[in-house]
Amino acid sequence: MTSEDTNLKQGKGAKFIYRFLGGAALGAFVVSIPISYGSSIDLNLVQLGIASLLIISCGLLSSLWGEKFIEAVTRMLNSFGF
Repeated sequence: MTSEDTNLKQGKGAKFIYRFLGGAALGAFVVSIPISYGSSIDLNLVQLGIASLLIISCGLLSSLWGEKFIEAVTRMLNSFGF
């Protein structure tokens, strides 16, 4: 195994992690939209679980599909005026 192969594997792993973090941040933004418009923040365990699932799902979908997923989400947010 050469050092180039090792660098390629590390580059792919880092790219996967960066995409996951970017997608998770986008998911957190999407979750924060309805919370910011609510008058009281009274979250129960089910709502926190759904929010966590959405954030993790956005991270995984972003790491798999990359820019296509992020562009689709941003187009959807633009259509709602956000």
